[in-house]
Amino acid sequence: MGAQPPRPGLTGEELAYYRAVEDLFARLRGTQFIFSPKDFALLRRWWGEQVPLAAVAAGIAEVFERRQREGGDPVSSLAYCRHAVTRHARRLVAAAAGAGREAPRFDVGEALARLVGEVRGVAVRRHGEPALAGSLEALAAALETVPPGAAPAAVDELLGRLEVTLVAALVDALAPAERAEVEARVERELGAVELAPDIRDRSERAIRLRAVRELLGLPRLELVAP
Repeated sequence: MGAQPPRPGLTGEELAYYRAVEDLFARLRGTQFIFSPKDFALLRRWWGEQVPLAAVAAGIAEVFERRQREGGDPVSSLAYCRHAVTRHARRLVAAAAGAGREAPRFDVGEALARLVGEVRGVAVRRHGEPALAGSLEALAAALETVPPGAAPAAVDELLGRLEVTLVAALVDALAPAERAEVEARVERELGAVELAPDIRDRSERAIRLRAVRELLGLPRLELVAP
């Protein structure tokens, strides 16, 4: 993992947390990337503060999406994501604290467990494709860290961010023929329609997400009342 050996006494769960964040960051950059000592210190702090992996993934996805939208250079340090990660984590904690004062519309934990099961099911079906199965397993692991007591609105917002991560990771992990199929669908559905650049970019992402979801048989990442 990165440039630093595991610290003495590092648990398997903690190491998996670090590797999941490092792998996600590299996937979104599109290149191998080694965290700096400062980045590792931030990771250790998040682990120590029990920041859910889902909040970390959502925050990183938010920053990468914003940087791409603005046409800036790729994110070069985990530190650039710290405010977004903190914001997502605080929303989950605040939502969980306030959820008990409301009558829940449905069981958030049960809905999340259903999503995890469906994502893992796709990972099992694609076990012969390590990069793809690994990305799906990482998504399932992140979903498992969402506090089940959080309010639906806060969870849905976080799930929307994770879908951004989903597309970035899974499109790159697809076999070349399937990737070409997805991109052909994007071009076919958009066609030669004249759109403002920002609207076209959002439309491309939405079509690409739908195409990947349907190709793999993935569920929509949202809470649905039973």
